[in-house]
Amino acid sequence: MSKVIRQALEHAEVLTDFPLTECSPSDDPEMESGFVYGYSEVAKRFIASVKRIGDPELSEKVNKLDANPDYITDAYKLHGDLICIIDDLNYVLENPYYKTQSSNGTSFLRVDIIKDLKKVTSRDYDTKKLVLFCEELNDSFFRENYLSCILLIRAVINHVPPIFGHKTFAQVIANSNRSVKAVLSYLEDQARPIADLHTHMLIRKNENIPTKHQIEPYKPSFEILIQEVIVQLENSKK
Repeated sequence: MSKVIRQALEHAEVLTDFPLTECSPSDDPEMESGFVYGYSEVAKRFIASVKRIGDPELSEKVNKLDANPDYITDAYKLHGDLICIIDDLNYVLENPYYKTQSSNGTSFLRVDIIKDLKKVTSRDYDTKKLVLFCEELNDSFFRENYLSCILLIRAVINHVPPIFGHKTFAQVIANSNRSVKAVLSYLEDQARPIADLHTHMLIRKNENIPTKHQIEPYKPSFEILIQEVIVQLENSKK
């Protein structure tokens, strides 16, 4: 779990535990002001932490809220809205596939491409495992499990060559047109060696693990690969 998400959850816990109901509209005005001000500060910290996550839908929801309530009744309403956002945040964290359907910014492979892959049918090839590879790659990327990401990328390039009429991914590349060859070579020449490195290297005193910066550059090439797979499967039906 990333630092920004942990911070948002920590602020969410503080907000949830805030004793807002200990103050009512009939209480002393100074007491009311103290509760309203205190809750406003807690709410602002939570809202700021949600924005740092970078999820467009969650950010849009908190941007619509007024974190400067004037009265305790306004604070009650704000609290209700924020509790709903906390529920949304927890649901997204527990259901990463839902998140990648609502926002492509946190997915490795665009979700619409996975949807297209699911729709395509073939008499010769069952794409269920390929779809699952892609979904689990998005899941791992969202959860920042970058070691899993690079291994899943290698699994896919080992899995798809028969769709192109070949046994190896190197043969797929060799028989592609010049533009596609240059893009797919990036996966074979760079992504595969990194995956092999992490798979075959024996444990050492000090280890280096994959980072987001190491994985992200393969997004465009992987996207084009899956699009080419879809084209091949569609053409095979004609």
